Amino acid sequence: MFPEWLNKGFVNLFKPFINLFAKARVKANWLTTAGFIFGLGAGLLFATNHFFWGGLVALLSAICDAIDGSLARLSGNVTKFGMFYDSVLDRYSELAMFIGLSYFYSTKAMWLQALLTDLALVGSLMVSYTRARAEGLGEDCKVGIMERPERIAVIITGTVFTGIFTSVTHNDKWHVIFTAALWILAVFTNVTAIQRILHVRNRTKGQNLPS
Repeated sequence: MFPEWLNKGFVNLFKPFINLFAKARVKANWLTTAGFIFGLGAGLLFATNHFFWGGLVALLSAICDAIDGSLARLSGNVTKFGMFYDSVLDRYSELAMFIGLSYFYSTKAMWLQALLTDLALVGSLMVSYTRARAEGLGEDCKVGIMERPERIAVIITGTVFTGIFTSVTHNDKWHVIFTAALWILAVFTNVTAIQRILHVRNRTKGQNLPS
């Protein structure tokens, strides 16, 4: 999990844009929608072997996701639906990236990478599901070593460097870079889901539901 100072520092980089958007009466949900569209674009670029550009478009998606909440607070327009809309589109955006990557590696018969992508996708879903299910039971569950910002950072870093080296050398062997990123995602997303299961188990120990 990234420390809070790093998350705030990243958002502060875009404070002038947030202020500009607030003055221009840009809605936070518009940024959320833009982030979703960028996520779909990144998935399409990954599927068609444009890893470098896909990584940059994924970065745009991440920026929209990072600042939409700040814009909503600055505009005094924080709503329950906005939070729900943001969470749902974030999941769709991330899944689009994983599906694009899985499609690319499947068409190239790079089965290890395709399998790791699918395992990372499952882990990502379970990280979100365990938190949502815990909060449905009234338990806070913001724990774990690989939440969405960390996952997106690994995807962006891995795809950008893979794109640079494969483009310069015209050699697919540099997908070894993103293979390493996939190992990190496949292992640590599922570790995070397990951390959340154990967290809720400890928090609810001895609590019985009324019969």
